Amino acid sequence: MGVFFGEKDMMTYREAEAYIKRSYDQVIRLGLSRMKVLLDKLGNPQNSLKFIHVAGTNGKGSVCAMTAQILQCAGYQTGLFTSPVIFDYREQFQVNGEMISKEDFSRLAQSVKQACEQMDDPPSEFEKAVALAFLYFRECHCDLVVLEVGMGGTDDATNVIGTPQIAAIVNIDFDHMGFLGNTLAQIAEKKAGIIKEAGTVVTAEQKAEVMAVLEETCAAKHAVLIKTAASDLKVKEKNLDGQCFDYVKTTDRGIKGLQNVKLSLLGDHQCENAAVVLSIMDRLREKGYDISERAIREGMGNVHWPGRFEVVSKDPLVIIDGAHNPDGIRALSHNLQEYCPGETFLFIAGILKDKDYHEMLKEMLPFADSFVTIAADNPRAMSARECAEAIRACGFDGEVLVPTDTGQAVSVALQRAQEKNIGVCAFGSLYSVGSLSAFIQDEMKRLRNLDEV
Repeated sequence: MGVFFGEKDMMTYREAEAYIKRSYDQVIRLGLSRMKVLLDKLGNPQNSLKFIHVAGTNGKGSVCAMTAQILQCAGYQTGLFTSPVIFDYREQFQVNGEMISKEDFSRLAQSVKQACEQMDDPPSEFEKAVALAFLYFRECHCDLVVLEVGMGGTDDATNVIGTPQIAAIVNIDFDHMGFLGNTLAQIAEKKAGIIKEAGTVVTAEQKAEVMAVLEETCAAKHAVLIKTAASDLKVKEKNLDGQCFDYVKTTDRGIKGLQNVKLSLLGDHQCENAAVVLSIMDRLREKGYDISERAIREGMGNVHWPGRFEVVSKDPLVIIDGAHNPDGIRALSHNLQEYCPGETFLFIAGILKDKDYHEMLKEMLPFADSFVTIAADNPRAMSARECAEAIRACGFDGEVLVPTDTGQAVSVALQRAQEKNIGVCAFGSLYSVGSLSAFIQDEMKRLRNLDEV
């Protein structure tokens, strides 16, 4: 139920972070056997917690962020575990919107380390992070934990939990085919692995072959399946400050609805995600949770989720979107049409090698004035030169610049966009969002100072 250490045994925060992040090999190894052993040695903290478990391809993080924000506004002690990291490693471990302290992280990492040292098969970074999260959320006496699946579902480290309060499955599309399968049905089967016996499942609108898998799995597990759809929401107003919608959900009990709900996140896909979240809230209320209309409105209006069609500046217009697969890129393309009709952009592109980058880049070409390429902050990233070559191979004959590093790329991009009087849009990988945001803020401050001189 916890391990105590003398002061001399404690790792510093830097040492603790390095230990949790350490990978004993560079191969992703899915499966629950190591996770079960590790958690057993830690006293199975997950068994003391109640979860909302979220799987899918695109939209998991946004659904988690909205759900956690509403629950916090409703007065519940709410844990949130998400990945990947955007700015700070500790952001994966949040309670009521606050990251774990460095002291708590270091102390709990020591417990994880001691348990791992007793294992013949060392856990992965993700497994260690999930275990630390469970320890922290139990220690904080969380009422509910919003838990994002890392990859897939069936064999993901988060899937050691029992039947959650709600299993939510957002849009399922092609991604991680080397691990999850080469057809949508195969991928859906892996994602559906989070569905447990007699559970409650909320799903986004899905393609027919995906929905068939979810329906079959729910029937086999005697789980209730609640379907949401884009038509559950009617968008009334949208601009770069946010959007406003009415929620109208037809059920066998009649019409449920909320009028004039403000959502701080942008894009039609976020309204589809919001429909999933609102259905989650309906189900939780049926289970006895006290979630008021005020909490829903406040949570939707205040939620912030970086790197998802995030407008970091309006003058000049700078957008960061972590879209990293064809479906995410299609959403980005649609958003550019909706929010910036007729505009062209200088794109900052950094993409991973194992993505369908040709399809992604071709989707962006109609909006492209020019490109600046970077290497995303990940070992699987294409080099800036390889990314530039891929853009050329897609038939783009405009300007493609290849700076030496991300900082220079941002500087070049903002200066060129200013000269051309066009916007900047960065896309291709969530792993680049943090560094891009920091460099963009620094460069914009520098350019403003030059203008004032």
